[in-house]
Amino acid sequence: MLNCWFWTQDENDKARVKDDAWVRYLSGSDSAYPVGELQKAFGTIRSKVAGMRADTTTPDTRLADDPMKYNPATVQTLNKLMMAGLDPGRGAAPLHCRLRYFDPINRRAGIPEDVAALIHSISDHEVSVTLVNLNQSNPRELIVQAGAYGEHKVTEIQMGDQSLRVDNSNFQVTLALGSGARLVIKNDRYAVQPTMSFPLMK
Repeated sequence: MLNCWFWTQDENDKARVKDDAWVRYLSGSDSAYPVGELQKAFGTIRSKVAGMRADTTTPDTRLADDPMKYNPATVQTLNKLMMAGLDPGRGAAPLHCRLRYFDPINRRAGIPEDVAALIHSISDHEVSVTLVNLNQSNPRELIVQAGAYGEHKVTEIQMGDQSLRVDNSNFQVTLALGSGARLVIKNDRYAVQPTMSFPLMK
């Protein structure tokens, strides 16, 4: 049901998942959600690392079909909070998200070092996100893409009283040292042919 609402952004589908904590947050009903979820994620990491250190098995006695039992990588919270993304699971399912980030300086996928992002809300035609450069000495460049595979088209970006027209699936942002801003990204969902190509390679 959560997937259906995420894909359709229909209010009737949203009513079926209105009690989901993430949906409540995206609807503006739980401002404490990001901090609480990050605390849970750090608790999971600590638990996994403690389990790794206490593990008495050897390579010869360890179960071969569960090699990730103590894997401390915990990404779903960041996926939700930074990209407004669904959990793709462990079966190589496609990633469904509203925003994805790229580092044009290091020419790689992922948010640049020292840059933080927090999704505030999503709807059929817009995404609200705050981007912050935590570095107090150097500016940062990043590319924001609408959708995991550029499948959404950005039509306009609003920042306070300013607005900028866009007609692309991605745009580049320069964050001055120690700066940040909240952007409202207007978009047409599923309006562009998906691609595996990184926008920085075009």
